[in-house]
Amino acid sequence: MKKIFLILLISIWVFGYELKLPANVNTLKLVGGDLLIGLDNAELYWYFTQNKKLQKITQLDKIKNFYEENLSPRIYSVDYLNGAVLILSEGSFGGKRLYIYKDKQLISYDLHSDGVKKALFLDDDTILLALLGSKIELFDLKTKKIAKNFVFSNSSLSDVVLNETKTQLVAGFESGEIILFDVKNWQKIKSYKNAHKDNIYQLDYKNQIITSCSTDRKLAIIKNNQEKSIERDFLIYTCALSKDGAVAAFGDNEKNIIELIDVHNLKTIKQFQNQDFLLEYLIFLNKHEFISAGYENKIIFWSIDESF
Repeated sequence: MKKIFLILLISIWVFGYELKLPANVNTLKLVGGDLLIGLDNAELYWYFTQNKKLQKITQLDKIKNFYEENLSPRIYSVDYLNGAVLILSEGSFGGKRLYIYKDKQLISYDLHSDGVKKALFLDDDTILLALLGSKIELFDLKTKKIAKNFVFSNSSLSDVVLNETKTQLVAGFESGEIILFDVKNWQKIKSYKNAHKDNIYQLDYKNQIITSCSTDRKLAIIKNNQEKSIERDFLIYTCALSKDGAVAAFGDNEKNIIELIDVHNLKTIKQFQNQDFLLEYLIFLNKHEFISAGYENKIIFWSIDESF
């Protein structure tokens, strides 16, 4: 009976449904149970998961470079807080630009550095900027100036995520190091150096649990200050945690398989046959569903327990 159960447990499951989009996905953000989507034609959309409605929010102005004009800027990251949408995008001639969309108005802010790779709300007036050069900064929307900064190390910053209360930040680096940072007191809490030995692609941080994936082909779980990892025979570009941190998801881009594991024992729960595209995003919508996406004009919705 146990053997039969295990066979069913790790069998390949098919997807629930597919959302077609007007252009390829640049970035995704889960807000409540809905999706904030940035596309490579510089359009921003809401997708309301309950009624399956796609609604356009705005479109960014065209930019120019040394060779062309009227180019659609790339959207690097999006965030949401109290009715405001935060957008980090490509600017003209290789620069970066910050936008706030609220009450049907789009306000732009010039950034002093073209090395900004991610922007996150800390509060209504403060934006946390993550820079490639191992630095984070606080940008004040009222003064339009940098209020403070912190330099971690000489290793390039790969990804950052905030916890649910925006009081802690997890940063991953090209060296494989992971740092837990106290945003309120503006200081490092702890450094983790055993999980990875190479560049970190992506992080997630839920319920005091960290997951990370890296060039070293490992998926790491950091829980109660203990670092554990599993290794596969492929590069793991994307990973995610369920809301309670109990389940981690990651993708095998060589075999087009998405795998769910139990965070407590690192054992496989289920596998899903992904469509033929390079995975860049995995997001748990709730305990029953998650999504996958890449640089394609579609988002795949999966049922963990076949509840569609």
